[in-house]
Amino acid sequence: MPIRFDRLPKIDLTGLWRIYHHFGGHLKTQRSRLFFSTLALLGVSVTALLRPWPLKIVFDYILMPSSSSPANSLFSSLADWSPNWILLVSALSVLILAAVGGLLNYSHQVLSKIVGHRLVAKMRMQLFSHVQRLPLSYHDYRETGELMTRMTGDIGLVQDMMVSTFITFASHLVVVLGMLGIMFWLDWQLALVVVLLMPFFMLAAIRYSGKIKSSARKQRETYGKIVAAVQESLSGISQVKSFTQERQREKAISKSMDRDVKANVKTTKLTANYARVVDMIAAVGTGVVLWLGVTRVQSGLISAGDLLIFLSYLRSVYRPLKGMSRLSTKVAKAVVRGDKLVALLDLQPEPAGVEEGRSAANIKGEIEFRDVDFSYVKGRQVLHGLTCKIPHSKTTLVIGPTGAGKSTIAKLLLRLYAPGSGTVTLDGYDLSEYKIRSLRKRITTLAQDTFLFRMSIRDNIAFGRKRATQEEIEQAAKLSGAEEFIVKLPDGYDTVVGEGGSTLSGGQRQRICFARAILRGAPVMIFDEPATGLDIHAEREAKEFLRSMHGQRTLIIITHRMHFLDLADWVVFIRDGRVVQQGTPDDLAARRDEFQRFVSIDPEPTEEGTPLNNSLRPEVGGS
Repeated sequence: MPIRFDRLPKIDLTGLWRIYHHFGGHLKTQRSRLFFSTLALLGVSVTALLRPWPLKIVFDYILMPSSSSPANSLFSSLADWSPNWILLVSALSVLILAAVGGLLNYSHQVLSKIVGHRLVAKMRMQLFSHVQRLPLSYHDYRETGELMTRMTGDIGLVQDMMVSTFITFASHLVVVLGMLGIMFWLDWQLALVVVLLMPFFMLAAIRYSGKIKSSARKQRETYGKIVAAVQESLSGISQVKSFTQERQREKAISKSMDRDVKANVKTTKLTANYARVVDMIAAVGTGVVLWLGVTRVQSGLISAGDLLIFLSYLRSVYRPLKGMSRLSTKVAKAVVRGDKLVALLDLQPEPAGVEEGRSAANIKGEIEFRDVDFSYVKGRQVLHGLTCKIPHSKTTLVIGPTGAGKSTIAKLLLRLYAPGSGTVTLDGYDLSEYKIRSLRKRITTLAQDTFLFRMSIRDNIAFGRKRATQEEIEQAAKLSGAEEFIVKLPDGYDTVVGEGGSTLSGGQRQRICFARAILRGAPVMIFDEPATGLDIHAEREAKEFLRSMHGQRTLIIITHRMHFLDLADWVVFIRDGRVVQQGTPDDLAARRDEFQRFVSIDPEPTEEGTPLNNSLRPEVGGS
């Protein structure tokens, strides 16, 4: 098969510069460690060059003194030493070189690992902080497993390139150049034979590096799919168990693992085959040098010790050459991975003006949507010219059928997304004029999927106010009705909940979320489907909680059910992303139109079996 020179790893220098531009600043505090680590590794290279020389001295001045070459007078003074002293010095030299080399290698390993671990920590925090600040639209269609791969394998490879690869490459280069220099000094003709054999090694590297790189890329892709599949299955473990899909998920992941095993085996075979070819080239080179070297020793042109140096270096010179070839492939892979990290860091972390603009510290909560269009995916519009107002210090019910676009309103208010067109104003100012952090501190949203973190109940309640006192936390729990069950738990407020709050019931999770909202004390509060997953008793308690908040702040209740209608001062009825009607409950009760037809299909009774809103139900019954 012909050699493919295009398979030689190509390093993108522009990409390499971009990586160091984004991450290189983390190395500034580690410059002294890097410097001494580099010196230590260069010292290791020098000791590697000196290791065969004590054996040369033993051969030339003890075992075969008559074969010593008079032209090489570097150790000629040793001829006057006794053999025992020469042997003692040579043996001690071996021990000293091993001890010094080991100490230098230890220093290099420790210093480089310290730098590497600290760099990884800095890079991961940089990436994690950035990903947290990316718009929600980025996370909507991004697999968590893929991001985890970025923050583990990819960062590790880039760190290795930044800390170890170039230092190691320089060390290999010093060894190769040093060995070649010494060999040319000893006998340029034999050294020329070694040099002539090097292109064969390079051809082998070119032949296999492309295949190994391609196989490694497929291996990484299959591994990423396994991580994503496992992450998805564990995140949805309750659904997997509920639908008895354990075996199906195991089969799917097992197939991915089989593909990963095959990719790993293929990479291993290619790497092993490459090593075999390199060993054969080294064996051919050793045979040629041995044959020519012995003839030159017999001719008195070089000493037996010189030949020993040649054979030792010949056996060793291919190792750093092989390492340099591998490092070039490693750098090429690291640049590809690093370029993906850089592309991620180049994403805009929020809409423009994240930390600039107006403060929302003293907002009243007067909200207005004006001709707002919005779509999550291009071509699939969710809101169509939505126009409505939400009065401050009132309770507004945003109601409509499932999929009408109600929850999107909450996301737009928090600036998790930006309108495609139109404007959303708060107290008369466009939301884009407010500082995002300031805005989100004054708007609290309770999503329909209540989520608790794997930490204590105290910390979950204080999630939005880390400096809250225990008294404030307990007061919020009392107002939300959560204290009733919290004090019965084994560790009370110190009880650690399961991931997502899985160890608590839906009603308990919601009460903790209510307590979290109370503690934060935001002037605008949004409750998205507050009755989701609750029994009629828990729903009634949730409703009483919302009633207790009436008039204290701007409350927005997003729901598709009529059970909260009697709490409302203002109603916004949405269908298909458009505001069909808005007004007071009495205004809407006086009309016989689409809103009334929507009301009539909500027959769910209260605990007592009677409708919640008496001003509306008689109208419905007569229509």
